[in-house]
Amino acid sequence: MINSVRCECEKERLADKLLRRAKIPKRYAHCRFDSFEPSNETLAPALHLCQGWVDGFLSQKQGMLLMGPPGTGKTHLAVSMAREVVERYKQTVLFYEQRALFKALQATFDDGGVKEAEVLRPVLDCDLLVLDDLGAGRTTHWGKDVLHDIIAQRYNDERLVIITTNLTWAKEHSVPSSDRRDLPTSLQDRLGDPLLSRLSEMCEILKLKGRDYRAHEKKYPNRADGKHDV
Repeated sequence: MINSVRCECEKERLADKLLRRAKIPKRYAHCRFDSFEPSNETLAPALHLCQGWVDGFLSQKQGMLLMGPPGTGKTHLAVSMAREVVERYKQTVLFYEQRALFKALQATFDDGGVKEAEVLRPVLDCDLLVLDDLGAGRTTHWGKDVLHDIIAQRYNDERLVIITTNLTWAKEHSVPSSDRRDLPTSLQDRLGDPLLSRLSEMCEILKLKGRDYRAHEKKYPNRADGKHDV
């Protein structure tokens, strides 16, 4: 009995240690499956799909790409999955918002500071990488190369990713804009076909719809075989 209790305590300490290393922002510290309140009936199936993905994590061959308008709960679900993976399976997880990852890598350009390998190694080696807000802002050629290298390496190593994005998948589904200064609204336009091809192999694509989930929270404290519309 004592050994059993000790074992459970050690597991809890390990999970706490892994969660600290996951770098999940404080803003999302509350994010769990049981705190996700679907703002409409279309988001309930998304919750169930994400829970099912975690249930089968140890045998998963594909990650998840959560796609939809801002405020539909993508990051909440992504963090919930990551937390469950740590707590249930004691796997290493790392969370990065795309722009924060770019800034961390750009900071290594200065001599005498953190080396690029020190930033990239955990990104490449963790059991599960959560890449939040893929395609946000203007993505330079350097940024595209960074993303391609990360995705390609994790693909070759058969390591899973969870990705969130506010963008659509392909340009034919982009929202047309009369302002040429507007940024493209599809991943295809922002990141290019080679990266999308790799992502389509690596991830199930879950498209979220509905009104702003964050507003609901405040009020109430192209691969067809791999896509789910909810």
